[in-house]
Amino acid sequence: MELFKVMNLPDGHLLQNGKYRLTHVVGQGGFGITYRGVWYTEVKGSLGTVKTEVPICVKEYFFKDYCYREPGSQAVKVHSETGKVLFNKFKEKLIKEAKILSEVHHPYIVNVLEVFEENNTAYIAMEYISGFSLKYMLEKNGILPEATVLKYVRQIGEALQFVHDKSILHLDIKPSNILIDKNGNARLIDFGVSKRYDIEQEETSTTMLTLSKGFASIEQYDNEGTQVFSPRPDIYSLGATMYNLLTGTIPTESILRAARPLRNPSEINAAISPKTEAVIIKAMQIIPADRFETVGEMLASLDFSQAEKEVQVVPSPSPEIVNEETTVVYSSPVDSKLVGSDDEETVVNVANPPAVEPITEKNNSKKRIIPIGIAIFVVVGSATALLVHSNRPTKEVVESIDLPSAVEPDSNVSKEVEMPDHPVLHTEPPISEIKEAEKQEPQVEEKRPMETEHTIEENVLPDQPSENEMNEKYNSLIASGKEKNGQS
Repeated sequence: MELFKVMNLPDGHLLQNGKYRLTHVVGQGGFGITYRGVWYTEVKGSLGTVKTEVPICVKEYFFKDYCYREPGSQAVKVHSETGKVLFNKFKEKLIKEAKILSEVHHPYIVNVLEVFEENNTAYIAMEYISGFSLKYMLEKNGILPEATVLKYVRQIGEALQFVHDKSILHLDIKPSNILIDKNGNARLIDFGVSKRYDIEQEETSTTMLTLSKGFASIEQYDNEGTQVFSPRPDIYSLGATMYNLLTGTIPTESILRAARPLRNPSEINAAISPKTEAVIIKAMQIIPADRFETVGEMLASLDFSQAEKEVQVVPSPSPEIVNEETTVVYSSPVDSKLVGSDDEETVVNVANPPAVEPITEKNNSKKRIIPIGIAIFVVVGSATALLVHSNRPTKEVVESIDLPSAVEPDSNVSKEVEMPDHPVLHTEPPISEIKEAEKQEPQVEEKRPMETEHTIEENVLPDQPSENEMNEKYNSLIASGKEKNGQS
């Protein structure tokens, strides 16, 4: 707790020359600290201009394994030269998230107000959602009614279709990244590992690829897997989210499903309708070409008549400080030995990672936090070539790690977007409620220990594979999954 106090900015701290005031910390993870705050702004109306305070959320990039805060100035410093390389690399992740979100305005996506640099680090100011995640809702109440799930899936599906139309993939759809606001609507958050594509760009992004175990599609287990735009990774993850919410079980990892087939949802929850189950199964097909082509097609296959009759009952969380999910960093390609646990865990692929001096941490029995210096590497050769279907779109990834044009290093120049008419606050449930919910938490398949051996392979843009090459690579991937399952 003492370390936590040293790391965060003090309550009442001002940013952007007094534009934002931080009130207290609401969350902390490996890559950043989230604060609740207020935005001092002016609202023009029939009575003239009125000064007001708008509740907001401010996300500060703070790479806790390598950073410390300079006493007095509050500036963020990095312990070593090699740490600076990683600090700057992952800072681009946070700025990229804000840049993408600042251009995406949708009723079911959290709104970003501004991204700026200060105190030698980066900040995102965004609306503050009052509510809780679907992950918490599942832990608190157990399996969700099908009508409730369909309501939220339709809303998140509309948000995904919107971003897909802008050639953006989210790449980390899961219950913990879907918040339910005070109006009972679903809001998609965390675009930190998303990708944006442009048909005129030939170079690919070398930023991180998400691996949320159980929710990530098989093509996400290799850096080449999402170099060409396709909605199908997000479709798989949306199907996996439905599976989790309706069964209380995190799906078997996609890479292991040849050896450990996915149970049909109705085998776990007999109340699931055949139509909904069929949609989940198709959305979660291992081979991308066997899934729905678009989120719109997926939504059109669902029966939302139940959702229209649904009456939502939600818990009332209070604003307690909670830890954000642990993120483990890997390098690409992934080592098949590492893929074994079906508990939800977000890992990150980093293309061509620099050598980094690890910083020793105390062991934590509740979380597996692995220093980046010994980053674990997951999959099995080039799975992606198989996964790219012959009729896929031809858009390619834009280099997305450059700073947005409106943000220059060591400056306060920023990009602003319009604030929604009715901003809402985001809070998390009290820890005591979460602990109580854990006692009733649905069982997931047993966890396996992580291993740390890895190899580094350069990330390159593959040539268009033939059908035989695709099948060969896929068979290799399946074989590795079977081998891993046998070794576990």
